[in-house]
Amino acid sequence: MEQKTAILRVAEKDTHMILEFSGHLQYGLIEELKKQLQTTPFTEGRNFILDMSNVQNIDSTGFGMIVNFAKKVSQKNKKIAIIIVDKFVRRLFSISQCDKIFPIVDSEAAALGIIKQPIETELLITDY
Repeated sequence: MEQKTAILRVAEKDTHMILEFSGHLQYGLIEELKKQLQTTPFTEGRNFILDMSNVQNIDSTGFGMIVNFAKKVSQKNKKIAIIIVDKFVRRLFSISQCDKIFPIVDSEAAALGIIKQPIETELLITDY
């Protein structure tokens, strides 16, 4: 049986930070990821791309982690775009209505295009 894990890698670029998640963002697996997110620096002029290309599953605990981070980002007047390529994970974002508060794209280039301009979503993060 496969051991489930959750991993977060952070890459700093000139204009943005990429937070690359992989594995299962589920209860009991994400405590270390939450700690990493709490210590993520908010550098002047840098927005965030959350790369979920390698996420296999996410539950309400994982969504809570992402939404709480997004609220912190919003308070700092930064932007977020999320990369999702897996249809199942995209469906989970739709069911949770997180697709109404985050721009969801399928590539880093598309995410860069989003965070370089004003972002309008169906719901504000503060209303979620």
